[in-house]
Amino acid sequence: MLSKRVEILLDPAEVEALRRQAKKAKKSVGALIREAVKEKYLTPTTKERKEALRRLLSPQRAVNFPSWKKIKKELEDSMGRGIETD
Repeated sequence: MLSKRVEILLDPAEVEALRRQAKKAKKSVGALIREAVKEKYLTPTTKERKEALRRLLSPQRAVNFPSWKKIKKELEDSMGRGIETD
């Protein structure tokens, strides 16, 4: 939901170019500006995405899950009954 207002000053030629582009794209000038801000300043760069992926896949992030046998036993104990598996 849009709830904050920002005022910017533009050159008349810039405003006219934005109006033409907005009309061509069937969008408002505000929508064009919001899209440009998101693309330029709020979307992670390829480098940032690669770094995040590297961190996610690093050995330090590796999760050691217990065996299915141990998980099954814990579930059975907590539920007080057996679990049927194929």
